[in-house]
Formats: sequence, C-alpha cells, structure tokens
Amino acid sequence: MIRKISEMFDGSEGGLPLEAPPFDAEEICALTLRRIQPRRRSAKLRRRARSLLLVAAIVALLGASAYALGISIHRQRQEEIRSELQIDEHHVEDYVEYPVPEEPEEMPTEGATLLSAINDGQFQQIWVLLSGVTPEQIEGIVSCEQTDRDGSALGPEDHRYRWVNWTMDGEHFGDTDTVAGHSIREGYDEESRTLTLRAWVLLDELPEDGSSVELRFWLFDCIDYGGRGYSDAELVCDLGSVRVGRTGQTLRTVWFAEPIPFENEETGGKGAFLGVEIHATGLNWLLRHDDMGQMYCSHDFSGEEERQAYLELERSWLRAIDELERGATLNFADGSSRGWLLPLSSQRSDGVVKDMCSFGDATIDPDQAVSVTIGGVTVPLE
Repeated sequence: MIRKISEMFDGSEGGLPLEAPPFDAEEICALTLRRIQPRRRSAKLRRRARSLLLVAAIVALLGASAYALGISIHRQRQEEIRSELQIDEHHVEDYVEYPVPEEPEEMPTEGATLLSAINDGQFQQIWVLLSGVTPEQIEGIVSCEQTDRDGSALGPEDHRYRWVNWTMDGEHFGDTDTVAGHSIREGYDEESRTLTLRAWVLLDELPEDGSSVELRFWLFDCIDYGGRGYSDAELVCDLGSVRVGRTGQTLRTVWFAEPIPFENEETGGKGAFLGVEIHATGLNWLLRHDDMGQMYCSHDFSGEEERQAYLELERSWLRAIDELERGATLNFADGSSRGWLLPLSSQRSDGVVKDMCSFGDATIDPDQAVSVTIGGVTVPLE
C-alpha cells in the first residue's frame, strides 16, 4: 500500500503504512514536505554564507553475486568499497568497517546493516546495505508515468523517480547518495535483494560525547515539477535503520614559514594564507583576512540597504579567496598533483578561517603530499 504524503494531513486514521512507525504521520509528513524541495536541497553552514553543495552521484556500482564467492553480500560490499576508495593503497587510517555477517546464510532478509564510515571533517559519511528490497520497490512507480498526483499531464521538464532519504532520530530528512538522473537502480542487486548506498550526516548534528543516533531510511516515489520549481512525493516504505556516531579524523597540519599574502581588489583589504590541514579525504586552507569579524557571525540587519552592503562585502572576499584556491594544487612525491581545491564550507575559530575542501570520492595518503602551490608560490610541506 502506498499513501500520498498529502493525504496524511487530513487526520484520517491509519497513519503510515509501516510496522511500528518511529514517529507520527503528521510529523513525518511535515518534515517530508519541507525536505523534498530540490532547488533548496543545498545546506548552509551559517558560520559563512558559502553554499554547502551536497553532490549526489556515486552509489557504489555493486552488482555481482556474493554467493559465488562464498562470502556474504555484506563482506563483498565492504571489499568493493575499500577497493573503490583505495583505502589500503593510501593507508587511510580513518576509514572504519563494522562487523557484518561472514557467511551467506547469516545474511538478514530485511533491514539495514552499517558497512563502513569515514569522517571527512564536515560530514560523517556512512555506507549502508539495505536488505529485503524488492525489484518492484526499485522499479515500480505507482501513478501513471504521464500524470501528476492530481491526474494532470506532466510537462516536458517534469520527471518521475524513486529516492531514498533518511531521518535522524525521527527529526528531519537528510541526503543519500544516488547515481545521476535520480536513479537508485545501479546500487541494487536483484539476486540478493539488497540496495547499497551512502549517506552524509553533518558532524554538527552528531553528539560529541561518542554516543550514537538512529538513521532510518525511507523509499519515496517522487515527481520533480521542473517547470514549476517544486517536488511532490509519496512514501513507499520503511527500509530499516542503523545507529551512527562520530568516528575519528587524523589531520596533518602544516603552518607556512612565510604566509602567502593576497588582496581584495574591490575593497583594498589584505589577507594571507597561513597553512593547510591535510587528511585522507580533503584539505583545509588556514587563512586570515580583514573584515573577518563582520563576515563569520550571525547578523540582524536594520534594513535592506544594510543587508545588501554586507552581501557585497562578503562576495568581494569570496571572489578574492576563491580565485586563489581555484588555481591551487596539492603536490605529491610521485610528481602528481591534485587541483580545484575549492571549499564546500568555511568556519572561523581562534582568529583563523578554515576553508574546508573535499576530494569527493577519492582518498589520498597525506604523508605523500610534499608541497602546495597557491598564488603562483610553491610551499614545501615540512
């Protein structure tokens, strides 16, 4: 049975079509309608008004039968994720794997199993195996392909898709990793009826005391009304839950012997890059510049003119900093380098701004980084 999210507002009995729902229907309805807005899916870390781009595009392409290998599908998935991320080649100490069934006959028939995790400094990334997912759940879209929820014809910019989202302790929706085009089919193995996906949880939303939270996964039947700028969704089913906590992160911090100066040409303000923090999944620029006290804090504007003045100041510094970071490279002992070191977010602490860059799906060995080049200057990492 599938029930429209909109129907949950009418007060009718029955609630969600789930066994023992973790919270009531009106709450999940309100949360879902707030969450599923594709043009608003970016988050902001308010310490700086830089868009937090949550890029969806890499469910592990895991499809071969594990039974032929004599191991559980869980163990096979872990091995494939480890290989894809080059965990062993790059000696990634922060990557964590969790105990999973060793033999095929031990594999659960339904629910979620936590496979592995890594802390990238901004998010706790986790990989999860969902068992008992049927081909009909993956492929089927209940409503007519050519009409919306009310039976009206879909426009040329509208499209249908199935989407998996999660709730944390029943409070709000977050993002999971799917392949381009909003398809979840590539992460699905029909023989074992398992779906492998990755989810991101902001570290700020996880307890710092080492305790865990529950992530519960939900399958939705969605329509993106591209021409009208919003989405609609029907809840299909509950896919199970796992408990997630913070894992550790190892940073290699290097302060430059001589700071790399730069200027905001629009305001005449001065700044300097002071050093870097390097980790297995990214790099953090450490810098300081004029006007930091105005930029990295919350604001109550007295009017639109004051708000616009602040935005112009902020944009001028972002342009000045991004121009340097965009052309920078991290250089390795084997002669290779990695560029496009632009941050997804920034934060200020102890008078220093940290611009936090992610390598996406790749990892590195931080000990093999020998220098950084920024603003035309190459600085050894000693």
